[in-house]
Amino acid sequence: MYRALSFVAFIATVSWLVYSPGFEALVAVLVAFASMFRDDIHGVIGRRVLSLAARPSLTRDLSTCKYSFTETEYVNPRILDDVLGWLSDSGDQVVAVNLTASNTSNRYFGKVSVEETSTYPIVRNTCEEGWVAYRYIGHSFSGVHLVQTWRCGGGTGVFCDIAMVTISRDKCIEFSLSSSRKKDRIVLKIVGSVPLGDRYEGEVLYRFGVLTIPACSGRASLRTTKSRMLVL
Repeated sequence: MYRALSFVAFIATVSWLVYSPGFEALVAVLVAFASMFRDDIHGVIGRRVLSLAARPSLTRDLSTCKYSFTETEYVNPRILDDVLGWLSDSGDQVVAVNLTASNTSNRYFGKVSVEETSTYPIVRNTCEEGWVAYRYIGHSFSGVHLVQTWRCGGGTGVFCDIAMVTISRDKCIEFSLSSSRKKDRIVLKIVGSVPLGDRYEGEVLYRFGVLTIPACSGRASLRTTKSRMLVL
């Protein structure tokens, strides 16, 4: 839609310049022309100009995406474990993962199982003694997906979080010895997380833009009182 409007504006300004030459019309043509190429220009290789979209569009409706939290092909739970980070670290290390290349990669190897529930399924990845699982909560109006996660390294602790992630269609440049080309990819990016503590046992709910986190009687839960937050 943006490109179509930019093209119409470019044609209109060119017509203005043709029928009424002047400095103002020339500036208008240059602005309209620049708006058509607002993508970042990364370089010229041979005869090809390579550019990538500066603002990838977010995927709100997962039914239009190859990867999903609610049906096949499920997002690999270990990817969420990667973007949430180690419990021993603070801050963000891995903030985005290329789902297209990673979802069935060796990096996230493990046995994936699905447990049906009364709401959304619980998807689990088990590898050696540890496991990671998630259940979808919902998505915000702006396109942020809320996912409840459980992570266990093999001991008695089961650490729970609410991951807030976006899924977007993106492009990258792929190089070979003889050529280069733009390549489509689907990227999962973490934008925030809410820690719930060890063995949280509440029923998290998201409705009409409000995330409700009930109090929990879990052994080491961080949520001893009910809380709400606005996620738009």
